[in-house]
Amino acid sequence: MTLEFKNVTKKYRSKTALNGFTATLTEGVYALLGPNGAGKSTLMNILAGLLKPTAGEILLDGQSTEKLGRQFRNILGYLPQDPGFYPTFSGYELMKYYAALKDIKRPEERINELLRFVNLSDDSKRKYKEYSGGMKRRLGIAVCLLNDPKILILDEPTAGLDPKERMRFRNIIGKIGRDKTVILATHIVSDVESIADCFILLKNGETAAVRTADEILDIVDGKVWENVTSAQAAEEYALDRANANIVKRDGEVLLHIVSDDKPFDNSEPVTPTLEDVYMYIFNEASEERSKE
Repeated sequence: MTLEFKNVTKKYRSKTALNGFTATLTEGVYALLGPNGAGKSTLMNILAGLLKPTAGEILLDGQSTEKLGRQFRNILGYLPQDPGFYPTFSGYELMKYYAALKDIKRPEERINELLRFVNLSDDSKRKYKEYSGGMKRRLGIAVCLLNDPKILILDEPTAGLDPKERMRFRNIIGKIGRDKTVILATHIVSDVESIADCFILLKNGETAAVRTADEILDIVDGKVWENVTSAQAAEEYALDRANANIVKRDGEVLLHIVSDDKPFDNSEPVTPTLEDVYMYIFNEASEERSKE
């Protein structure tokens, strides 16, 4: 299965929310990264059919998803940030309700299978309003999977979750992504660093980069530095610049800096992380310095 975006653009009068997005997706987990306002939600809403693009098209195996209509929607699962589930329904009742809407055959068997998959079987009779944030996200995943979709869209699914629930959620997504196309939009890079097969970075509505997990760190290869300094000097440097973090390690204070050039004589190159890539691409302050 191939999902192809061809110059997808969305404009609102004088504002361009998405500009000429082009990419080809197959099975796997795709991390859609970018700050708020980058165009992530616009892209997902267009894919889900909730918005019409101003220009461009999306093709599924060479056919327009808009023309496929219901046939495409039948293989699509979408979990927005706030799914709007009825708070007084139990987890099981919500699953049963959406199974009826999606015309699921043998719904009880499918519901019980999915509740086990997201580890909610023991809590299925509890009301949705009593669920923790992580339980709500896991139930949302179960609802999305009722029709066994081939394409799954997740909008900021780990926002507000504690570390344990985020780890559990990542494990679920990792399993799902083996035979589906999962598009996961987030600005929390640590949530996708270990599970994404490909990274799509959006900035101001435009594609900043599309790289596989093996290629993404090449963007900042040789551009990440650390040097030992005093706490006062580190604070002064980091407060004035957005391309630096203060790291405390083994009783020492270090400046962790993303820069095209070696920032200090005693700076040493270090192994980059996905967070460094994010900082390098979306840090306007560091970009201005790199142009000087």
